[in-house]
Amino acid sequence: MSSKSVYVMSFVLAIVAALFSGAEAYGSGAPLSACTSQQPGHVGTTAQTSASPYSLTVSSSEYTPGQTLTVQITGGDFQGFLIQARKVGTTTAVGFFSSLPSGTKANDCDNVVAAGDNTATHSSTATKRDLTLTWSAPESQAGQGAIEFVATVAEAKPTYWMGIKSSQITEAASGGSTPTGSPQTGAPATTATPGSGATMATTFNLLLLLAIPAFLAKLLM
Repeated sequence: MSSKSVYVMSFVLAIVAALFSGAEAYGSGAPLSACTSQQPGHVGTTAQTSASPYSLTVSSSEYTPGQTLTVQITGGDFQGFLIQARKVGTTTAVGFFSSLPSGTKANDCDNVVAAGDNTATHSSTATKRDLTLTWSAPESQAGQGAIEFVATVAEAKPTYWMGIKSSQITEAASGGSTPTGSPQTGAPATTATPGSGATMATTFNLLLLLAIPAFLAKLLM
């Protein structure tokens, strides 16, 4: 094989690796760019439009700043997820996650009341089921009002549901909480429209792939 051919093959392999490395990296957790939209960056995929098989079950119908509660993702096996506690009717995340179980990690997103471990996501694509997460709102965040947990859950990389919500949790005026075991399944997720960043990245990748044959032909002349 000529030196020119070796160079061409190396170039092609480098381009292919660059195109797909970003998508594969999401196996270690949702990127910060997904914080607000909760849209996975899986190129060429869209959210499922069927009713979500997953639910978010919260341990209390009230929360008291300074105390903790748990939220559980139920409904079968899954690989990836992204979850925040948000002020009802907004995309503003409240509170922090702690004592995260194996296979998960925290993200510090910017659509939040305060910086910290305000978002939970997967840290590997290992199969998960009935995952329980611990959450609390610090006393410094008192006065945020009603919240709800909002999540995207991926059964596998190309198969995921967005807009999964828990029942609303009111802020307690004083200590104490009312236990509840009633989950609220997320409404059927609509087909998601990727954000401008994802669209630009996809367009760039396609143009780059289309340009490779012409480039190779020129090198081999």
